[in-house]
Amino acid sequence: MKNLIMHKQGEQSFVRWIKKRIDNNLNFMAIFEGETGSSKSWSALSIAYDIDPEFKSGEQVGFSFRDVMRIINRFNNKDDILSKRKYKVLLFDEAQTDLSNREWQSKIHKLFNYLITTFRHQNIILLFTSPYADFIDSASMKLLHAKFEVKGWSSKTQKALIRPKLLQYNSKLKKFYEHSLFVIKDKRTKKLVHWFVTKPPKHLIIPYEEMKSKFTQELNKMITNELEDIHNNKQDDKPREMLNPASMQPDIWEIAKEGYKRQQEICDKLSKKYDKTVKLSHLNENIKSMFKKGWNIYQFRQKS
Repeated sequence: MKNLIMHKQGEQSFVRWIKKRIDNNLNFMAIFEGETGSSKSWSALSIAYDIDPEFKSGEQVGFSFRDVMRIINRFNNKDDILSKRKYKVLLFDEAQTDLSNREWQSKIHKLFNYLITTFRHQNIILLFTSPYADFIDSASMKLLHAKFEVKGWSSKTQKALIRPKLLQYNSKLKKFYEHSLFVIKDKRTKKLVHWFVTKPPKHLIIPYEEMKSKFTQELNKMITNELEDIHNNKQDDKPREMLNPASMQPDIWEIAKEGYKRQQEICDKLSKKYDKTVKLSHLNENIKSMFKKGWNIYQFRQKS
């Protein structure tokens, strides 16, 4: 049986099952699903740490598909320290804010499908968190191996309660099946119905919370800009495509709205904000992309 594992003292059975997949030259993908505040992210961090004690939240957590690809590229770079890990774990947190963006989900889902249908041999463990699973399109959903339903956090036990389910898709019947993991202990087989997960250590929580705060602030800024444009009736009759919150485009729009005479001024402000040089050619590429999406910064250009 594929959903069968031997019990080992001191190791979570589901963690052993995930490691076994990697040891058999496979990959693993799972989604942590649950209400806001149910401890999805902390549970995912804790499990990632159980799989790989060298897991670093500051380097192996992404809040966009672009972040995820950067981490995967590090795993595949033989000169990078991450490539030396036996178990290559990464967390795609709040994935619904990127993959479910309707204005550009077609292209994103296409690229995402390219990734998950071809990276099996890379033996990567990819964990998602989202309030719901249907942000992933049906084609991608068929490739997930597990769904972890996070029921909530207990202040009494200091643990999160998870209902772990292995996923199986029957292409003939076009139907999903959910299975439990069975654990062999003392010559008996027991169904693993509940998984109690402790909170991650502080050295994972601190950098994660800093990254999460930055992500939330950027997302709030982007939402505010969108609402201001709607309120001021600055939108064209043709709906705009949403700017990618993980790119520099929201910052370009915010800076341009303050007024500018030369595009180099925008470059200088971006360079100062990012603490690195932003080339004029890179800025122009983004401006052209923004214009195609309906975001025309030239309306803010001031006459010399």
